[in-house]
Amino acid sequence: GPGCPVCVLPIGRIDMAIQLTLEHGATICTYGDCLRVPASGGMSLIKAKARGGDVRMVYSIADALTLARKNPEKEVVFFAIGFETTPP
Repeated sequence: GPGCPVCVLPIGRIDMAIQLTLEHGATICTYGDCLRVPASGGMSLIKAKARGGDVRMVYSIADALTLARKNPEKEVVFFAIGFETTPP
């Protein structure tokens, strides 16, 4: 709902991630809830993957780090969102 990290994610950030994978060949690692967030022009990360982008769902930063270590020739981007909603 309104206020959740995915709901308040600026479209421009998703556009940048899509551009990184489709135009620059970067591997985008992200959480599953980010894959279907709409971006400009009806795009999303899952649609970018369908168009040939290297977009992968991960469960933690450790997954992205492991992928980056196994593929040192690739640019691997950990695209994550969120903020602390329960400050002390």
